[in-house]
Amino acid sequence: MTKPRIDPRPANVKKRFPNSVVPLLNGRALLEAARKHKAMIMACNIRCRLPVEGIVLASMAAEAPVMYEIAKSELGYTEFTPATFVEFIIQENERLGNTDVPFGVHGDHITVKKPEEVESVAALIAKQLEAGFTSFAIDASHMENDNNLAATSQLALPIVQAGLALEVELGEIGAKSGSTEGFTQPEEAAWFVGELDKKKIRPNLLAINNGSIHGTYFGAAHEGIQLDLTAKIWQSIQSWSVDIAQHGITGTSLEKISSFIEYGIRKGNVGTLWQNISFGMAMNESGNALTTENREYIKRPYRGIPDELWQEMWSWAVETKNTGGNIKSANQAFAAKMNAIPLQYKKRITDHAYEEALRLFEATHSIGLAESVWSFS
Repeated sequence: MTKPRIDPRPANVKKRFPNSVVPLLNGRALLEAARKHKAMIMACNIRCRLPVEGIVLASMAAEAPVMYEIAKSELGYTEFTPATFVEFIIQENERLGNTDVPFGVHGDHITVKKPEEVESVAALIAKQLEAGFTSFAIDASHMENDNNLAATSQLALPIVQAGLALEVELGEIGAKSGSTEGFTQPEEAAWFVGELDKKKIRPNLLAINNGSIHGTYFGAAHEGIQLDLTAKIWQSIQSWSVDIAQHGITGTSLEKISSFIEYGIRKGNVGTLWQNISFGMAMNESGNALTTENREYIKRPYRGIPDELWQEMWSWAVETKNTGGNIKSANQAFAAKMNAIPLQYKKRITDHAYEEALRLFEATHSIGLAESVWSFS
């Protein structure tokens, strides 16, 4: 694999990890390679340490670049801080000998829900820049469009100045199943990206509300990503060469994921799947957790963490009212115990994550894309 002779890593990465040889690159390089070759970058939300080894090994085997990401909300219910998150991803790639396959670290859903939060969110972005993040998703979609534009414009400035990858969001992810209420529209997408461009803020990606949700589809709820709408939105922002970020992929068939590329989607977020693998949840073929009528999860005894630990976690969840989708909070409460599980359980999680990552790399057409990333670094 041809690599530049000079260190291609962004300045913030070189400053924090001066002696590292793993290729933590600017997220822009990954996205530009995906755009050139009609591929998609898989972005993995990491809520615990357990699935990362499998993802790294699959990325190396397939020569498929990947983004490791953590949302602002996930920083509140996992063991990670911005600094420890990047440090862990670096350490795993070093331990496993990855010197050739580029990857990025992405700040997912850097959320600001009201104007008075902008200052505190700016402080978080500063911490992420210092920590070594190489891609950022500013999410002010909870606010009216004018306030979204104002907050995004302000918060994006240090990211733009650093020349790192930028994702913005219009239309809050997670519309009610079967409803089009709140879906992003092409004309507002063109307005939003165009107004940002006037301020010399040129995002790589636009995250949209097109029918996906975060987390598990319970009961009769089902995946409803609207690809025709997605295509219209993408076409409306091609004057600025902006692509689409697809959130909420867990529970989507591989066949549909493979078609995303034709609709302008260049980055796909996969989060709950890795949690399901780590916890040992029963899943359907699309990675959605199988649950009872009471929204209780079904644990496979041959998957994930030990059954005894899962029972302890579920008892805690019931007692603390963290059942259903809020089981994600167990990642923080039980981090130490999950990190200390015997090797045989870690291995089966690694093996499962490896196979699922390969399937996703195949579906996203990113096998062998690493070679091209270097030319954009």
